[in-house]
Amino acid sequence: MKILLAVDGSTSSDRAASLVANLAWPMGSTIEVVTVYPGTAAMFDMPGVVQAADVIQETENAMEAEARRTVIKVARRFAAPDLTVQTQVLRGRAVTALLDQASEFKADLIVVGNRGRGPFESAVLGSVSASVVDHSKVPVLVARRDHIARILLGEDGSKSAAAAVDTVRRWSALHGAPIRVLSVADVDPQWNPWLGGAEMRAAQAAGTASIHERQKALSLSTASNLGKAGLVAEGLVQDGNPAHRLVEAAVNWDADLIVVGTHGHGGLGPIVGSVARAVLYHSPCSVLLVPEPPASPGGHHG
Repeated sequence: MKILLAVDGSTSSDRAASLVANLAWPMGSTIEVVTVYPGTAAMFDMPGVVQAADVIQETENAMEAEARRTVIKVARRFAAPDLTVQTQVLRGRAVTALLDQASEFKADLIVVGNRGRGPFESAVLGSVSASVVDHSKVPVLVARRDHIARILLGEDGSKSAAAAVDTVRRWSALHGAPIRVLSVADVDPQWNPWLGGAEMRAAQAAGTASIHERQKALSLSTASNLGKAGLVAEGLVQDGNPAHRLVEAAVNWDADLIVVGTHGHGGLGPIVGSVARAVLYHSPCSVLLVPEPPASPGGHHG
């Protein structure tokens, strides 16, 4: 397995490194510790700003040296005979550099902290982390805790959710933690059924019950399949807004990780869907976002 760990020296990135260090990766896995520095162009390439070439070069050298110290310090935490650890120092725009490196490295997973350095470190989610999640073709783990003892898995029957379930099933680093499979019946009416008379209220109630039972069967089936794979899993169903219920369930159960697909039913394009984004922004714990796998050659998306 290939894990790309993005670090920047922040408290959040240190937590991400701790999480990676605390997980039991398969033998033969490779962890690549990556950092990106912007270079001097962003500092000096402005109208009216002129700096001597030696000052620019000295500043560039200092930035690169600091970046190398950062990745080397983190890489030392992963010394293990069954792991390969390597480092990369990249120059440029952080999001582009990280995604390009993930592609070149053929990463199976990108791990980032939920906040970056600088004036926006207090933000709920850093702009780099959010953009990496938006455009990554592989799963992204946004770390908010340094361990995983309880996993909440969102299931809505979509292809992206199926990929999330498959990821939990296949990745041994996630095994050993109990799993709650939560399927949410999104049955909040867009209108007041009491304005429609008894017949309309009855139809609404019947439709709600049908959706609830369908989602319940889905969660129980998924939990059963995970159980057959040797994992400890239980299926749950709730009614309401899917993102709200997932975050609420994570809080009430004190989950350490929420696993969701990046798109639910009807999701289009590279940007993550509204439910996944809301979970990512409001989750109290780490979030693993899993994209729908690309169509096989000659295949097509439904």
